[in-house]
Amino acid sequence: MNALERTGKRRTIRLSASILLLSVWSTYFYQSVQPEINFPKLFSQIVRFILTVLLLFFVYKGNKWARIIALILFSAGLILAVIAVFTIPHQSFSTEIPFYVMIIVYADTLFHFGFSRSFKAFMAYQNHKTANS
Repeated sequence: MNALERTGKRRTIRLSASILLLSVWSTYFYQSVQPEINFPKLFSQIVRFILTVLLLFFVYKGNKWARIIALILFSAGLILAVIAVFTIPHQSFSTEIPFYVMIIVYADTLFHFGFSRSFKAFMAYQNHKTANS
C-alpha cells in the first residue's frame, strides 16, 4: 500500500466515523426532545444506523454500488441539512451548529467518495486485493 492509498484509507475511516457519529447524534437529538421515548421511531433509527454501518463497510471494501448509493444518500442529507438551516426556526446559533457540522461532514464525504484521488487509489487497492484473494 503506497502513501496515496494509505491517505485514502485513513480519510475513509475518519469520514465513516463522522457519518456514524452524526447518525447517533440525530437519534439522540430526536429522542431527547420527546416527552417519552418513542420506541417505534427508536427501532427505525437503530435499523437506519445498522444499514449505515453496512453501507460504509461495503464502501470500505471497495464496492462501486455501495459508493454510488452512499453518494446519493449523503447528497440528500446535505440538501436536507442546508434546507434545515434556512427553514427551521432556531432560538440561538448553538441550535444551528449541529446542522453546520452535518453540512461540513456530508460535503467532505461527498468530495472524498466522489472526487478524491486518494479514495480512488484506495478503492483500486481494495478491488485489486479482493481480486487476488
